[in-house]
Amino acid sequence: MKPVFVNAFRKFSKTIRILIIGLLLLVFLLIAAMVTAPGIVKNYFNNHGKDFAGRTVHIDKLHYNFFTSTLKIFGFRYFEQNEKDVFVSLDTFMVNLKPLKLLSDEIYVQQLQIVNPMGNFIQNDSVFNFDDLIVFFTETDSTETETESSTSYKLNLNNLEMKNGSVFYTDKAINHTFKIKEVSFVIPQIIWSRLDSSKADIAFELADGGSFEGSLDYNMETSEYDGFVQIEKMAVNTILPYLQEYYKISKVDGTASGTAKFSGSVNNLYNLTISGNFEIDSLGVFDDNNRKVLGLDVGKMVFNPSEIMKEKYLFDSVTLYNPYLYLALEDSLFNFEKMMVETVSQADTMILSESEEYPMEVVLNSLIIDNGLIDFSDQTMRETFNYELSQVAVNMDTMALVDNWVNINASMKLNKRGTLNAKLGVNPSDPMNRIELDYVLTDFQLPDINIYSKHYAGVPILFGDMYYVNKTKIINRQLESNNQLIIRNVEMGRKTGGLYDVPIKLALFILKDINGDIILDIPVRGDLSDPKVRIGAIVWDTFKSFTFKIVASPFKALGSLLGADPKDLEEIAFDYGDTTLTTKQNRSFDLLLDLEKKKPELLTELHYLNDKKLEKTDAASEIANQFFFQKYGKKAKANNKEYLQFLKEETGKDSLVMQDYELLIAPAAMIDSVLQQREKVRMDLTRNYFLAKNDSTNIRIFDYNPEEVLNIGSRPRFEVKYTLAEEEE
Repeated sequence: MKPVFVNAFRKFSKTIRILIIGLLLLVFLLIAAMVTAPGIVKNYFNNHGKDFAGRTVHIDKLHYNFFTSTLKIFGFRYFEQNEKDVFVSLDTFMVNLKPLKLLSDEIYVQQLQIVNPMGNFIQNDSVFNFDDLIVFFTETDSTETETESSTSYKLNLNNLEMKNGSVFYTDKAINHTFKIKEVSFVIPQIIWSRLDSSKADIAFELADGGSFEGSLDYNMETSEYDGFVQIEKMAVNTILPYLQEYYKISKVDGTASGTAKFSGSVNNLYNLTISGNFEIDSLGVFDDNNRKVLGLDVGKMVFNPSEIMKEKYLFDSVTLYNPYLYLALEDSLFNFEKMMVETVSQADTMILSESEEYPMEVVLNSLIIDNGLIDFSDQTMRETFNYELSQVAVNMDTMALVDNWVNINASMKLNKRGTLNAKLGVNPSDPMNRIELDYVLTDFQLPDINIYSKHYAGVPILFGDMYYVNKTKIINRQLESNNQLIIRNVEMGRKTGGLYDVPIKLALFILKDINGDIILDIPVRGDLSDPKVRIGAIVWDTFKSFTFKIVASPFKALGSLLGADPKDLEEIAFDYGDTTLTTKQNRSFDLLLDLEKKKPELLTELHYLNDKKLEKTDAASEIANQFFFQKYGKKAKANNKEYLQFLKEETGKDSLVMQDYELLIAPAAMIDSVLQQREKVRMDLTRNYFLAKNDSTNIRIFDYNPEEVLNIGSRPRFEVKYTLAEEEE
């Protein structure tokens, strides 16, 4: 028995040794496979990257821990199409799985870490550097056979972490690269399943300052989602290259913050709803001369739930604190017009359009501007005109494009002294179809516009202030503006040239009442449907016309000052036979003397006018009447028939009119003598009256001027003209 047992034992031992050796060999092979498999996989990826990724892929190292199910990839690079430039890269990728969870239909990631990832995205016109990848993966998906899976896996991602991520976006059209650096975040968990709501949170710092935070909740069962995006203190200079595409801007300062809440359903994109708030701080926009043209301490916007895809924008409020605007008129163009890039075509401009399915709806419940400042500079004249509009405040009611009316209230300080209060009503959908503007301007200092007065009229304004009430309507592009001005204590300097010969100084002196005030009502009318017509030109033309009208016919204004009939100040007429002053003539002379006292700066001139040809006829009649009286002792007017017979006998003529008979009878020398005598009487009566009343009067009397065309057809009279005394010096 013993040999049999020994032999059996020996055979069993040999079998055990073979099994142990085989097991050790198997373990060795498994270990060798575990050791070499990552390298094999890495080499396969590096050599066949185009087959599964569409482009060359390179991995420096790949490790996999079979005991902890941890995969690590080091030095990953995903190249551009040229196989030289890097599209996406990362230093380290680590994922820790729980494979046994697959048995319960769950893909469970215990930890996922990405270190120093980088993405480089390039846009050239409408082409992106990843367009070929979209085509590649789309075609790959379309060649695969779609199979119905009876099992729906649950995706459970935990401890997701990114360290020092970088994103570069380059827009070739404007040659600008937008950078996001040092992106780091930790997401504790994302669950994605048909039975659970999925949630993802993200937060990172922005490269140029500020931070980004976001959250998304998604319900797989209902396909509904909601979340928020929040930006804190993002530098607004990131939009500078895009602004430079349209405007000549050198710099943009400031930070932007905001929160946007959103919700919707992936089954219907039109259900996307967004609400939130936006704030911008310390905004500064500088032109290409590094001049600040726009500024803002704080700007806030709150928007109510809006359906963006349906073009429904509901703004609750827009509030601007301490906004600033520099507005300069340079070479007939404003600075903002000159800042526009000339290459911008009409097609490049943003046009608000309405979709056929969803008409655009815009509603703004409140607009508030608090303590605004406008620096205006007119550089089109010899001297630069600078004017400051400060403490600008605007308050607007609810405005909607579908409405046909909105009211806006505004107030401001004018050069720190005057005050403007205005109320504007306008049709927001068609502003030029209907506008109603009422404003009151008080304590406006006229010397503030001295540069304009000197440039256009050649007259400086020394002092004075103005109260101004304006009521303007534009209906169907027809301008109707009524302007009431009260100018107080205005004094103007000596005229020295000026672009236009507008007698503004004389007009103002004429218009002054007994208190030194000027009260004007100036209506302005115009048709704005004519593209050549501008409101400024209409106002200026109206003002010039009004000024010339006042100077040409000042008698109404002066009559109002003196409480007299304007006709008494317009002319003093004489009858041919006047040898003494009449009551009417005395009254006119007294009014002129009174006017001289009230307006010593006005110089009154009496220009003698007379058609001597007409008066010769009257003088001849007077002489012929004397001849008739001397011969018959009768008056001609009481004996017309005898007088006519007398004229015929004396002239030996027949069939003439009476005036011709009289001219034939009266000697020319006698006629001239009568005319000279009459003219001397008129001049002496006039001069002596003024000297008797005021021996130092400045009222000037001008003799007959044979070259004056106004003599034609005129009876003897003094035409009254008014000029400024200084203009005669």
